[in-house]
Amino acid sequence: MLRLKKKYDEKKIVEVEKEIDHFKKHSNSAEKSMVETLHYLETTERFKENITYKNSSFDVYVKDRFCITPTTYQNMRLAYHNFRDESLKYGPGFINAVKKNCGAEKIGAVLKEIKEIDSKSKKPISRTKMSAVMDKHRKVKVIPNPVQPKKETDWKKQYGIMKSALAATEKELVTAKEQIQRLKDTVMRLKSAQTAIEQAAMAFRDEGKQLAA
Repeated sequence: MLRLKKKYDEKKIVEVEKEIDHFKKHSNSAEKSMVETLHYLETTERFKENITYKNSSFDVYVKDRFCITPTTYQNMRLAYHNFRDESLKYGPGFINAVKKNCGAEKIGAVLKEIKEIDSKSKKPISRTKMSAVMDKHRKVKVIPNPVQPKKETDWKKQYGIMKSALAATEKELVTAKEQIQRLKDTVMRLKSAQTAIEQAAMAFRDEGKQLAA
């Protein structure tokens, strides 16, 4: 820390930040060279010349030998291959963040908008502004309707409802039978009355015939 204090205490913050930008730029450049060299070993399969990995896949080799996961390697390779300048300036991590959140087809549009903002600013564009541009192009997530948990059937309650409905139906049937019986009784009384009237009419006619004779 004393060495760094001696080096930077007399410098303005702008000068210190410029040095950091320089380190970052060269760091990305070194990373790009590393990824390109790894890609060379992958495509030529020369990594197998290392006897330890003679029978291994490249994924095993890059993870075990350089502590780089296959996914990280592939993401860096695609970023530096397809967006070389942008990856050197903004880092391959941001390129892949755009791919993840916006889709591969929108990377070009997002980077174009960022470069336009960057070119109009006297200071390097901040990560906050870069993220804001990315968010503007972010894919719309479709939120599925939450699955409603199935409610357990209250069989006791259902039984009570069915029992009450059955009792009401039986009561209606009894009432209907009583009404039918009353109608039958009424019909029988009407028939009896009709028979009595017919008999009385016949007797009246017979009596009239006798008086006429």
